[in-house]
Amino acid sequence: MSSGYVLDFSNRTFAEFVVDSVGLNIFDSRYDYGSGSKANRLRKLWQAEDDALVAKLMADVLDYGFPVGVRKSASDTELESLCRQTIVRLLHSRGANPSNETSRKRGEHASRYVELSQKLEKLEQQFYQLGAEKDRRKAGLALEQLLNELFAAFELQPRQPFRIVGEQIDGSFLLDGHIYLMESKWEKNPLPEADLLVFRGKIEGKSTFTRGLLIALNDVSAQARHAITQGKAPSFFVMNGHDLLMILRNAVGLPEFLRKRVRLLAEEGRMFVPFSEVK
Repeated sequence: MSSGYVLDFSNRTFAEFVVDSVGLNIFDSRYDYGSGSKANRLRKLWQAEDDALVAKLMADVLDYGFPVGVRKSASDTELESLCRQTIVRLLHSRGANPSNETSRKRGEHASRYVELSQKLEKLEQQFYQLGAEKDRRKAGLALEQLLNELFAAFELQPRQPFRIVGEQIDGSFLLDGHIYLMESKWEKNPLPEADLLVFRGKIEGKSTFTRGLLIALNDVSAQARHAITQGKAPSFFVMNGHDLLMILRNAVGLPEFLRKRVRLLAEEGRMFVPFSEVK
């Protein structure tokens, strides 16, 4: 798992697999670890959960990765044998059955995962409806509420739009102890440089440690992308409509997506990153 992947699972299929196996949401914040990759989340689960639960999950993973009746190489056979021995030791360490407390936690996590999935599905449908709304001002205001509900669903403590002297802020959220100002734009065409400069001014006018997220549903023009990165270190990054839709479809958890984008901004100064490179 050195690459961060687990077998051939996508984020969505891995989350569904873990729920089916042990009733836990692998993308719950309690499994945040390292880069937040699937492999790191699995490592954190190994550390955090009851031995019997870990054994159950890993047995199911082995059954998936080494299906019965499929011919294996000698090295794979040896690897599977060692893993099966580990599972037996885990089961014997605390007995074969998870404790009542473990079962209760499993049920709670499964319930939260189902609730989150249902919420995302509802928000995705609302997003499509907003795309067909003829009154674009009305759609823009509704988008602010949709985003507030999305960030609240992932426990990022969003703040509703607010006004300070001379400017309107669409909202803010809290990620890993840092406050991010948030602005959403749903224009007919990609945003010009002027909109990015205005948002940068709002951020820089607050503090040296304020950061920002600009959600540009129809993306940013090529000219603006070039101009905004010249001369000044970027203090915000951009999420486009495709990014938002993938999050609503639960292809990647919102906190995980944001953390990866923050890291790319901090390490490489990249404000604009294709979703395929983030996921």
